[in-house]
Amino acid sequence: MTDKEDIDDDDEDEEDDDDIVVADPATAETSFDEILAKKKLAEEEEEEEETLLDLSREERLESLSIKATPIQANEFVCKSCHLVKHHSQLADKKRGFCRDCV
Repeated sequence: MTDKEDIDDDDEDEEDDDDIVVADPATAETSFDEILAKKKLAEEEEEEEETLLDLSREERLESLSIKATPIQANEFVCKSCHLVKHHSQLADKKRGFCRDCV
């Protein structure tokens, strides 16, 4: 072999090294942590579904039985955010805006 052929062989070896990809350990840990978090979330959701199935119809509807009370004399509905606020929060009587929306 000549010197030129030796140089060409070295170039080919370097090109092969470029194809090797080494995984970043931090990335590998993050993805593993994400997988565990997703698995845990899926298990929790499954447990919640099982719990709801175990409840009777009355027990499931119990949390939905909250009754809204009408607006009191000392309250108003803000025309901007549409929240019920105490009159002390009324900042613009003309437009009906609360302190947060002015």
